[in-house]
Amino acid sequence: MLGKEQVRAVLPGAGDVPKGWEKSGSLRLHGAAPKEGLLALGTQGYAASDLEGTVGFGVQSFQTPAGAIGRYTMMKSQMSTARIGPAQIPDVDAAFTASYCMGGNYCSTSINVRLGPVYAYVNINTDGPAAADSKILNSVARMFVQRIQQAQHGQAPSAKAV
Repeated sequence: MLGKEQVRAVLPGAGDVPKGWEKSGSLRLHGAAPKEGLLALGTQGYAASDLEGTVGFGVQSFQTPAGAIGRYTMMKSQMSTARIGPAQIPDVDAAFTASYCMGGNYCSTSINVRLGPVYAYVNINTDGPAAADSKILNSVARMFVQRIQQAQHGQAPSAKAV
């Protein structure tokens, strides 16, 4: 379980993402929502010139693994019209990719993961094509998972994208 300050810490900063990425928008951080079983949630976006799009990181920490399983299942169901596939992210309880386009000028590719009581995602939104560079997406998703795992083990998140 991650509290609000741990969620803030796992969201990557400018020095944690690939060179040339710039923060896009401000950090969004919210505390507990007991009715939903949420302890905390947060998002941070980056303008990624190498991908010609924006990259979003999101994390939702629940009181129990069942809460994260429910959110993960709900998100997978909501993306049922997307091209869904497995994701190869080590040391997670579950992971899937989703890729879709809305019209000819907005596409999104994401990796969604569950780690115990945490649901997290990394998405890349572009003007096309439908599938963003999988090497970069996998790299930053692995970094994000490492940061979450570090926080879950009581360590300061320090993983960086390579």
